[in-house]
Amino acid sequence: MNNVELFHYLLLLICGAGALTWLAERVAIPPAVVLLLGGCVIAVAGKRAPDMDPNLLLAAVLPPLLMSSSFYTAWKEFRAELGTIVSLVLGAVTVTTAAVAVAVHAFNPGLPWAACFALGAIVSPPDAVAAKAILQRHPLPARLVAVLEGESLVNDASGLLLYQVAVSAALAATITVASATGLFFSLTLIGVVVGLACGEAMCWVLQRLSDAMLGIVVTFVMAWASYGLADAVGGSGVLSVVTCGLVLGIRQHRVFDAAMRIKAKATWEAIVFALDALVFILIGLALHGILARVNYEVAVLMAGLRVALPATVAAIAVRLLWVFAAIWLPSRMLAKRTGSQPWSAGEAVVLGWAGMRGVVSLAAALALPGNFPGRDLIVFSTFLLIIATLVVQGGSLAPLIHLLKLRPLARQTMSEHETRARTFGASLAVLEEMDKQASGFERVALERLLAEYRIRVTANEDAYALGAERVEGRAHFLRIELKLVGTSREALLGLHRDGKVDDGVLHRIESELDLEELRLLRLLEP
Repeated sequence: MNNVELFHYLLLLICGAGALTWLAERVAIPPAVVLLLGGCVIAVAGKRAPDMDPNLLLAAVLPPLLMSSSFYTAWKEFRAELGTIVSLVLGAVTVTTAAVAVAVHAFNPGLPWAACFALGAIVSPPDAVAAKAILQRHPLPARLVAVLEGESLVNDASGLLLYQVAVSAALAATITVASATGLFFSLTLIGVVVGLACGEAMCWVLQRLSDAMLGIVVTFVMAWASYGLADAVGGSGVLSVVTCGLVLGIRQHRVFDAAMRIKAKATWEAIVFALDALVFILIGLALHGILARVNYEVAVLMAGLRVALPATVAAIAVRLLWVFAAIWLPSRMLAKRTGSQPWSAGEAVVLGWAGMRGVVSLAAALALPGNFPGRDLIVFSTFLLIIATLVVQGGSLAPLIHLLKLRPLARQTMSEHETRARTFGASLAVLEEMDKQASGFERVALERLLAEYRIRVTANEDAYALGAERVEGRAHFLRIELKLVGTSREALLGLHRDGKVDDGVLHRIESELDLEELRLLRLLEP
């Protein structure tokens, strides 16, 4: 397959991914599951698929997805739940690695221990891409979302360390506890330092750019640069991208202006959608190469099932046990002494069940050296485990959340309406002060602004203070405004069709109407 054919192939994949995503929405199944199964169907049908370098897949696709996830991570919740995240990143990953190795060796005693531990390390960390793709469609308690997203973003260091230890042991390389510990800390420290430096550099550049498109390009370039730089100097590329994204996410309100923020959000959403879709359909397509390497031999396929089944059961069971033993139970005991909010059983179940594996695990398996013992078996069983976790866990997550009746918890902070009332109230106070000193034409203009801001403040104060009836009244008023925006748009397009308005004026006014429509639709969201 030459470069032009590869380009056309990727375009077809994106089109197919769009169609499968549309189908998934109609049948209420997570798109990641439908995309994965679609790729598997194509692979089993024997369709030609390009051989993807796993390192290229990680370096090209993963950084933008991680940057997007970390950018939108709620920093306060992440910091508040850091202890729980560390427990999962260090404890759960390590215990899962050992449990998978023991379970696989028990059912496959001929497989070397080093290969069993390598498989355990490959499948132990949940995948950030998979977690985001499944969880972003379900409203969950903020604490639960923060832990799930935070864990999937930063568990790379521990998983990669165990992976490298297992590979070195299998290839008779000398590795000690001291060198392994040093490797872990170097991966983490270098990755975080490079990410901080890249994040600060990106913020410095963005504050000095007036062109929104250039700013958006900088954010994408820095996602890849932070990953590549950290990887080149012996750090964790994933941790570097995550740190870089967190820095930008924390400082975005000072770094971005309004135009850049709106354009960047739209651009990133479109590209992340395409990359998300490609990731899962490429995972499915990888089955073609895996089956080709084992020559479709029934004995090898059955051996893969004997490895994948105990590995999957062990990975799922250990995570559930760890969550209840190391997170849920201690939180109940701590709550009795301190009065803090404990983890509910429903939250613990979802946290334990949401351990999907994805592109990182598959890429790590494919990156095993060619002379690694049991390599084809490990790759095939990793693929089966990814399918099992995405289809079984990912597919059942929505019904489980519905069954447990998990909802975002009421928080001891101001409501959205009260926040708006306070925000607009600050502007209203400034206007009133300016009105006292104004005269003539300036006073007329200020009176119009005063009337508008008084309406905004009163509407939001009534919405949070006087209950549902006032909320519905405000919504009715907003729907009238939305209808007027549509009327203005039709009038503008009519003027353009009649040749009375040129394209430049059309686009400027249409952009203003778009922003107003987005504002009203946002205000109408429940």
